[in-house]
Amino acid sequence: MKARFVLLILLSLLILSANAQFKKYTFGLKAAPQIGWMKPNTDDYEGNGSKIGFSWGFVSEFSFTENHCLGTGFNVVFNGGNLKFPYLEDTLVGNMSRKYDIKSIEIPLTLKMRTNEIGNIRYFGQIGFGTSFRFGAKNTDKFTLGSVTKEYDKTNYEKVAFLRESLIIGLGGEYTLDAGTTFSVGLNFNNGFTDILTGSNPATSKKEKSTLNFLELSLAVLF
Repeated sequence: MKARFVLLILLSLLILSANAQFKKYTFGLKAAPQIGWMKPNTDDYEGNGSKIGFSWGFVSEFSFTENHCLGTGFNVVFNGGNLKFPYLEDTLVGNMSRKYDIKSIEIPLTLKMRTNEIGNIRYFGQIGFGTSFRFGAKNTDKFTLGSVTKEYDKTNYEKVAFLRESLIIGLGGEYTLDAGTTFSVGLNFNNGFTDILTGSNPATSKKEKSTLNFLELSLAVLF
């Protein structure tokens, strides 16, 4: 969190001190299909495949030079992941395959660095941080013990953390029309570094720990 505030203060000072003649503010909309996965940090837990997700949101960029800007906004994110682990069910220990469906609001803060135009396209890289606030979560469980399998759904907010912090790294390109509208395509890696699970496993009494990561194809229109 401290790194985010330091980055914001430094870039705000640069914005206020800039005197160059260029478009300083752009705003727009974003949509991004995603593929997400969970990386457990608890013994006997393992990732159990990826999950397709999606986000949409509002984008704003504040330029302080022709080739550098501060990007922020908000994203409504629907993603999650899959884990497999030992689980206690009716005094018997079997294997649990759990799919997490998580809904959150993410506030990104990134530094975006553009090239000059190369064949009418400006290429860019960006790096920064994201803070997500969970507003919904659901588990789809499949418990297996020998030849017996039980499946059920749960709405289980208390076992999914309210807050998630992440590092955002991305690459992409922009094409701007004569009217000033910009189309942007980017590939972003969102690497979670805080645990998103808060419960304990009844079979082992160990605290559940896992991070959530995702790769997204970001499509945006800026005005």
